[in-house]
Amino acid sequence: MRLILISFALAALAHAAAAQNIYKYSDPSGRVTYTDDPAAGNGTAKRVEIPSQPGGQPVPGLSATEKGLLEQANKRAAELDRATADIVTAFNALRAAEARREQGIEPVGGARSGRRFRPGYWERQHALQRDIEEARARLDDALARRNALR
Repeated sequence: MRLILISFALAALAHAAAAQNIYKYSDPSGRVTYTDDPAAGNGTAKRVEIPSQPGGQPVPGLSATEKGLLEQANKRAAELDRATADIVTAFNALRAAEARREQGIEPVGGARSGRRFRPGYWERQHALQRDIEEARARLDDALARRNALR
């Protein structure tokens, strides 16, 4: 499935590459090299003709089955992109919750009563830990959803 997507991406880029001249030459050891420099290979480089493909156009002659498969591949790719975006969002939320917890460890004014912490301090610590657990659960869900799509 990835091969199909890669081939369509390359076909779209072929139009831009067709505007450039590509040259091919062989060195004395027989290794073939492609370049955009016509003077490469001591002037032995030959121009390579690249047939142009209309970019973004569906390939003529696709059967209904192939069109259906292409549509399914595009839909799956969009779902994977959404799942990946959800993973990034959940990961960033987890890191932010962890940073808030690290900052919240320090007691603020009035959090202590002598040597002991007041209940408000512990409530805040539990809330910060709960935020981390919820963010971690969202990240795990997003990862599971993405892995199910693979």
